[in-house]
Amino acid sequence: MSSENGPEQGGAQDAPPEQLALIRETVRRAQTPRAKPRTWRGAALAKELPVARVLVDKGVLHLDRYFDYAVPEDLDAEAQPGVRVRVRFGAGRHRVRDGRREGGGLIDGFLVERLAESDYAGPLAALAQVVSPERILDEELLGLVRSVADRYAGSVADVLQLAVPPRNARAEKRESPQPLPAPPVPEPGSWARYEQGAAFVAALASGGAPRAVWNALPGPHWAEELA
Repeated sequence: MSSENGPEQGGAQDAPPEQLALIRETVRRAQTPRAKPRTWRGAALAKELPVARVLVDKGVLHLDRYFDYAVPEDLDAEAQPGVRVRVRFGAGRHRVRDGRREGGGLIDGFLVERLAESDYAGPLAALAQVVSPERILDEELLGLVRSVADRYAGSVADVLQLAVPPRNARAEKRESPQPLPAPPVPEPGSWARYEQGAAFVAALASGGAPRAVWNALPGPHWAEELA
């Protein structure tokens, strides 16, 4: 405290209200602004792969595509491909603040991939939340869901509601059991009566996908062979 503001013994308690207000304002400006979850205003973005491509849970055909969102640094570790996320959807282009889109309603979605940059030229909204770090949507399942949606003229979001069970937070906390060992190769059984029957069963048991045309021989074994 300078001599112009009074004696040194008084300390900050004897300072006039105007000076205390100035000190508080100076401290506020010096601190890094705390970003609010679900908007992450002013938050730093992830240093690597700061763009998340998200499949939003909107079963509308004209929205059956991916949307890009910015990844806040605080969500960098959890925001991995395949996890459930929440995003803000439906904000207009005019709702931009500090170079980041804001507004819109919160909806669920799946993070499909992380990218270094977006092909969308406008400002991106930030990921609002990682609902669970459990990675449940892999490339194989996504490809299958996309094939089913294309085949029956549906949307990927609608098919995912049936392909992926609802989240169970209690089950996620439990440790996953060890995977069961692969079953032994079955005996060919009545398939041995076919010239290539035993080889066909062995190919299936090894994880292959052999092609075959099957004309069942007469007898009561055709049901067992099909099973």
